[in-house]
Amino acid sequence: MTKYKDLANLDIDTIEPVDVSPFEKAKVKQHVLQKSKRKKTMVWRNIAAAVVIVVGSTITLGYTFPSVASQIPFMQNVISYFEGYKHFDEFSTEIGLSETSNGTTIMIDQAVYDGTTITVSYALETAKEFEEDIKFRPPFEFDVVGAYGMGSTSKIEKIGDTRYVGVSSFTPMFKKNEAEPETVQITWKPTAFTDYDGNTLFEGDWSFDFALTRVNGEKLLMNEATTTEGITLVIRSIEQTNVSTIIQYEQTINESIAENWPEVSPVFEIRDDLGNVYAHGEGGGGVSYDNGKILYGTTTFEPLHKNARKLIIQPTAILSLLQGKGHEKVLMDPIEIELK
Repeated sequence: MTKYKDLANLDIDTIEPVDVSPFEKAKVKQHVLQKSKRKKTMVWRNIAAAVVIVVGSTITLGYTFPSVASQIPFMQNVISYFEGYKHFDEFSTEIGLSETSNGTTIMIDQAVYDGTTITVSYALETAKEFEEDIKFRPPFEFDVVGAYGMGSTSKIEKIGDTRYVGVSSFTPMFKKNEAEPETVQITWKPTAFTDYDGNTLFEGDWSFDFALTRVNGEKLLMNEATTTEGITLVIRSIEQTNVSTIIQYEQTINESIAENWPEVSPVFEIRDDLGNVYAHGEGGGGVSYDNGKILYGTTTFEPLHKNARKLIIQPTAILSLLQGKGHEKVLMDPIEIELK
């Protein structure tokens, strides 16, 4: 702690000016929080006049500030790097959290909770350049207080030698017949990033906590079903918000399929009567209370076109032996839903 007390009492007039990166410029304009055993102490000195670099492999610095994107050029509107997130930036909450560990900085830009799915945009700047694509190391990415299961998808794109942007969408599963909460408390504690072969590229100790309130939408209840080869899929509801469309479904499989296939899950191709395509082979989060015989799940995609009158849902059931041992696909009959 002596090192940081010295920092707080530093005479900035004795420091020679140096060139700094956009990341450092953003950091020194903000309140610096030292993270130690999950306790953070705020340093209020005039640090905007100087950049202090502390060398060490286990030191983690935490920052929270009102507008990450406005101060770091490549952080401006992270979601714009990805397709399929129309209106996200209009209705999302600005999070503005950043932590640096072992030379790698992770910054959360914005997030939104549509009542079912949570979507978070973020950026990374690594300590060195990696030729490989990167991803989070399991077992989990984000966690939601009160949820006991999670379905998620993540995309991380390289946009510079050491810079990446990412977006994660995840659907927390709560108790059966329990309504989704109005507010969710989210924690994110990534420990490492790997390449797509599972080799660890870099590790760190990052930790984020934030809350989101749901975006209201209109839910259309229905019970439209299709059955093929012992698999029944029922569309229970479609909910439309300003940022997304959420389909809730229920899948039932017969006994023989359950005995031979440890996992059966649907993926969807979804289009409207105007020719707009919203999903192409995409799945979603799901939970089962009887070893997969009945699966309750959701799939989330972009808002529907305002003039769409009909939605055509083409499901395909993926029957899997898991662990790369093999799978089969069952193309099911499409379901057509009248929207208005």
